This record gives sequence, structure tokens and C-alpha cells, in this order.
Amino acid sequence: MHKSLKEEQQLLQLQAEALRLKLLSNQMRRQQEHSGPDLLGLASQLPKAGLVWRLANMPRKLRNKLLLGAGLLAVLYLRF
Repeated sequence: MHKSLKEEQQLLQLQAEALRLKLLSNQMRRQQEHSGPDLLGLASQLPKAGLVWRLANMPRKLRNKLLLGAGLLAVLYLRF
């Protein structure tokens, strides 16, 4: 009987921990939805390594045009 009480207590603790984690994840999800688009999160989705390396090795004129275009797109995205 004593062993089953310990097992029941462990089960209840695990259920409480699972519920706490579920509530925490819901709270974090709501905060993320209210904060709007996260630019850092969007930037982390880009394939960074190859993109940065290719940009660094491009001719200067083309690189400047691409950087200007990316900047203009960012301004348009942030305005609307």
C-alpha cells in the first residue's frame, strides 16, 4: 500500500508539472502574438551563412544595389 501511495504522488506531481508547462507555453504564445512580428525571429529564418558569404564576395556596385534594395524593402515592410 505504501508503494502505491508514492506512485500516486509521483503521478500527481508529473501531472502538475505538465499542466504548469502547458500554461507557461500558452502564456508565452500569447505574449508573442501581442508583440507583433519579431524582426530578429524573421532574420533567424534566413539561410545566413551562405547569404552573408555570397554578399561579401560580390562586386561592390552590385553589393551596394542589393543592400539598398534590402533597406528599401525593410522600410516598406515596417511602414505597412
